[in-house]
This record gives sequence, structure tokens and C-alpha cells, in this order.
Amino acid sequence: MEYFVIQTAIFLLLAAVAGIALGWWGARLVHANLTANCQNELAGLRRNYEDAIKDNLLLRTQLRQMEGALRKVGTTSSNADYGEFLETRKALETTRRQYEALLEKLHQQEKSLNQFRTQLQSRKAELDELKQSITVPAKDASTPLASLGKASEPELVASDDLTCIQGVNQSLASKLRALGIISYRQIAEFTRDDINSVQRIIGVESKLPVDEWIQNAHSLFQQKCSQPQL
Repeated sequence: MEYFVIQTAIFLLLAAVAGIALGWWGARLVHANLTANCQNELAGLRRNYEDAIKDNLLLRTQLRQMEGALRKVGTTSSNADYGEFLETRKALETTRRQYEALLEKLHQQEKSLNQFRTQLQSRKAELDELKQSITVPAKDASTPLASLGKASEPELVASDDLTCIQGVNQSLASKLRALGIISYRQIAEFTRDDINSVQRIIGVESKLPVDEWIQNAHSLFQQKCSQPQL
């Protein structure tokens, strides 16, 4: 009976540890997706904001041209005949309507610019909150997964094509990305605990050639660093 109780307690302890690890890993994935979506939305808002600024400048230029045309039309010679006066008056009315339409469009553009500024500030605040909400566990030599924490921050690491590493196919690359491993440098800096953890988590039957990955990733990382940055 005591042996059965001990076995049950060990099983529950292992289940709790596994549940905590899976929960933490899932939370990391959710945070990574939310951060990527927020950054994409921020980039779109910045482009819209820049386009609105250009439209605003163009409208201001057109308004200045219209004002010059109004001043020119308003200084018609008093010796002009009645026909010229009617044509001038018609042109003046047309120019005035165009001026009012441009002025209204300018006000709408300025209103849109203010909305873009507000949305940008809101998205930046959300992104800051997401970054602050991600907590990285302290490194523990007895827990191999802790050493992968340095490689699980995709928002701070440039993404590379992992399939360029010899022996890494699309399926393995997807599994590595799910663990937060997205660059040559991360694989080149693998420790022995990292290798064991990747082997155990991916769960393939045959032993992965991680040592060869590390050498190949180191070469690819050096090639990448030697290329001039555009």
C-alpha cells in the first residue's frame, strides 16, 4: 500500500511539473504571436501616417496656389468690358468653390493625422506592456530547458532560414521555431544541456546530428556577419 501511495505521489509530481512547463511554453508562444501582430500593425500605422503627412503637404501647396489665383482674379482691371467681367466672376466662383473643397479636405486630413497619432501611441503602449509581461525564468544548471531561455526571445533576434543548415528540413525547422530557436547564432551557441533538451522535446526516434548543426550554423552566422549591411 505504501509503495502504491509513493508511486501515485511521484506520478502527480511529474504531471504537475510537465503541466507547468507546457503552460509556460504555451504562454511564450501566445506572447510572441501577440508581439508580432502588434509590430505589424504599428508598421501599417506608420505607413498610413507618413502617407497622410504627404497628402497634407500637397493640400497645403494647392491651397497656396488657389490663394494666389484668387488674389490675381480679384485684381481685375476696372476698364474690362461686361463680358470679361462675367467670365472673371465665373472663374472667381469656381476657384472659390475649389478652395473651400480643398480646405475641407485639409481639415479631414488633419483629423486623420490626429487619429493616427493616437493609434500609434496606443499600439506602442500595448507593445511595451507585452514586452514587460514576458518573464524569463532564472537559469538553473539542473534544468536544461532554462538554457534555451536566451534563445526564446524572437522579438530581439533576427530570424534566419534554418533549412540552410545541413540536416534541418522544413519539419525540423518548424519545431525549432516553436521552441523559439529562429537564428543561426542561437544554434551555434548551443550547450550540451541545450542539445539534450532539443533532442528530448522534438522526440524523434533517431539521434539528431546537433553537433553538425552547430558547426554549420557557426559557419552560416560568420558568413552572414561578413556580408555588408544594407
